[in-house]
Amino acid sequence: MSVTLKQIADMAGVHKSTVDKVIHDRPGVSEAKREQIRALLEQYGYESNPLAKALNYQKKKLTVGILLAHTAASAALRHGIERVRQDFASFNIALDLRETEAADTEQQAACLREFRESGAAGVIACTADDEAVKTALCALHDADIPLILVHSAPENVPCLCRIEQDVQQAGRTAARMLRLLLGGSGRVGVLRTPGGVTPQEQSLADALDENLPLAVAAETKPSPKLAYMNTRALLSRCPGLDALVILCGCVPEVCRAIHDANPAARPALLCFENSPEIAALLRSGAVACAVSCDAAEQGRLAMRLLFEHLVYERKPEQSTVCTPSLITLAENA
Repeated sequence: MSVTLKQIADMAGVHKSTVDKVIHDRPGVSEAKREQIRALLEQYGYESNPLAKALNYQKKKLTVGILLAHTAASAALRHGIERVRQDFASFNIALDLRETEAADTEQQAACLREFRESGAAGVIACTADDEAVKTALCALHDADIPLILVHSAPENVPCLCRIEQDVQQAGRTAARMLRLLLGGSGRVGVLRTPGGVTPQEQSLADALDENLPLAVAAETKPSPKLAYMNTRALLSRCPGLDALVILCGCVPEVCRAIHDANPAARPALLCFENSPEIAALLRSGAVACAVSCDAAEQGRLAMRLLFEHLVYERKPEQSTVCTPSLITLAENA
């Protein structure tokens, strides 16, 4: 007869929740006790029963917190999440979906704290890169709440898995498209969010050459009003740009700023996101190219990996999953 979790706990002189922490490699157990419990688990060949756990989840209600800071990818992320929710419809799992403005980091941090205080079974988060948000995300991990970061989030946050665009590939792809759009030479500007050069921008710069350098950069918070104002300021300060790479979001506002400025030669716009609104801008010629991620696939992966972890105790095989880049032009928008 196989040994039970309670029997292992009794032999180790601990509560069975302590054994569960060791099995799932969670904090809160001394190293000496952890080694003792691991030895007992190995000695008696203890194996958890994922099927029994799955059946148990059908009997009790769990809530998964989902936080999406609004970006052009939000609708596609929601679509991917909803696809997987339907697959697990027989399990009593509710979704607490919250959406905030991309620049409203205070509200994002507040939502994450509410997820922790309410005892969410797990959390999926797409957030701004902000210290208060990062602190709230780390607190979820400290509370043993499984966390999956998707699309965008601060770096160095402990989590079950991070799902994001392959930014190195995206940067190289963008450089290739700029060379094709500009015939191999020209002056390129960048609109980025505060915080310095991102890996995506660095990959882009590394893939360009002296005939097509990143000549100027301007910073703007992901606010429509600020993006408009800072685009106008950049065009006034640096007339004659042949292309503008948008890393700050707010693509429609950047397009509007260029339209209102009415420069003698309109720079070719390249962005790293897509949405129905951006697709319309591509078809109209306002945006030349979008090098975006498959946000629906990112949402699908995030939800499936979290559900499988909650229901079947499966850990993702990789700590980071990178989705490939998609190229959209007027012809396929």
